[in-house]
Amino acid sequence: MRVIKTILVAAILSSVSMQALGQDWVADRLRGGVLQFEGVSWVTLDRADVVRDGGKVRTLGDGRVELVRGQERIALSPNSEVAIRDRAGQKMTSVIQTMGSVTFQAERRNVQHFSVQTPVLAAVVKGTQFTVTYRNGQARVDVREGVVQVQDNNHAMVADVTRGQTAAASQATPLDVSGPGSDRVVYLIEGEVVPAAAKAAVLRGELEPKDALEAVQSQAKGNGNAPPAHSNAGEHNPGSGSSKGNAGYNGNGPPEHSNAGGNGNGNGNSGGSNSSGNGSGPSENSNAGGNGKGNGKMDD
Repeated sequence: MRVIKTILVAAILSSVSMQALGQDWVADRLRGGVLQFEGVSWVTLDRADVVRDGGKVRTLGDGRVELVRGQERIALSPNSEVAIRDRAGQKMTSVIQTMGSVTFQAERRNVQHFSVQTPVLAAVVKGTQFTVTYRNGQARVDVREGVVQVQDNNHAMVADVTRGQTAAASQATPLDVSGPGSDRVVYLIEGEVVPAAAKAAVLRGELEPKDALEAVQSQAKGNGNAPPAHSNAGEHNPGSGSSKGNAGYNGNGPPEHSNAGGNGNGNGNSGGSNSSGNGSGPSENSNAGGNGKGNGKMDD
């Protein structure tokens, strides 16, 4: 009897699982002009209408609609269009967004199961809330909750975008992440790990992607060698002189940097005069020279 009950429970759970996989998206909270493409033409979409696999939905200038499936939602703002591909048995729901602004709420799972594709960016998630905007060749992903993996296939770049951050790109402009903590974002460029500090140098061809991580790690150890694109790349390299007339060491920044010279600080007993180090930077940089500061102590 217990064996029979176990089999029945397993069969019921399997049936429920298959129903969930095959569940259709339903129009909800509809307002204004909303259309669905059927056959060869666009027809009016009404509340409670079903959007089947491969269906296209478009909102007009005054239109808004939420498509609901269980706990998941796709909310279209005015002048937006999506196509949904989610065949029964598939593990991945794909939304093709060709225009407008759309907010997604995807169910949390342990595997990536929801993706949004625009002509510029693709967003892949395990479960989160985020908005994708695509207009005039510009794409943007704003993350409200969770983590979204954003892919810029035009420039072979990938980055994880977290709550409060925005990822943006276009056909001509590579992927860039802004917002809280964006200076710590790690990009994959051509399959290589590139910290945010080195991204611009890599994109300009001044640093190979495979060398980016080592360059940033080297800078973090205090040797003052930063990738050319990093702002304030010149490290402060203080020196202390213990004998008379000794100056602080010079801070050196890379030639490509607009503020290349670091600050050199010297502390020495210079016989009544202050002795200081100089920040050294090439003359073509706008703020090439760093500041030198010395603390001298008059000899008795």
